[in-house]
Amino acid sequence: MKTGFDRRGVLAGALATVGLVTSGCGFKPLYGKPENGGGASLEMASVRVDPIPDRIGQVLRNELTDRLTAGVGPQPTRYRLFVEIQESTAPLQIQTTDTITRYNFTLTASFDLIDSATGNVVYNDSARAVGSYDVVESEFATLVAEQETGREAARDLSSSISALLALYFSRSTS
Repeated sequence: MKTGFDRRGVLAGALATVGLVTSGCGFKPLYGKPENGGGASLEMASVRVDPIPDRIGQVLRNELTDRLTAGVGPQPTRYRLFVEIQESTAPLQIQTTDTITRYNFTLTASFDLIDSATGNVVYNDSARAVGSYDVVESEFATLVAEQETGREAARDLSSSISALLALYFSRSTS
């Protein structure tokens, strides 16, 4: 004998309600294929990322290119993205013996979105990503940890920049 309510029925009803509410309020997905309402996708895929110096810059450029063209592939160039990055480290954890055992790694980017046809900057902003790593007895292990933290910060930074660009394009195409 079954008692209570059917959880699947409640879940289906809730999902149907969310579908009705979002379709009636003009909700458009920020990302996604253009035929599914993701209008910013084609614009984002038409952005070419200029080379960024240093190894972390290469990682950031590759991550941005992957994110900007995801789902639609590269499109004819309409915009260029010029990115400048700055790296910094700061002690995060200091022992009573004045030994630093943990560092914060900060990666800051300022970027300009440039219209390729006119050469004008149409949007500029900045973003920041922070990671941390431990200092251990092995200098090599500490160096590897710092480099991996830098790569992870570049991935986080690419996510922030692509989200800011998606918001820009969704507002400019509306």
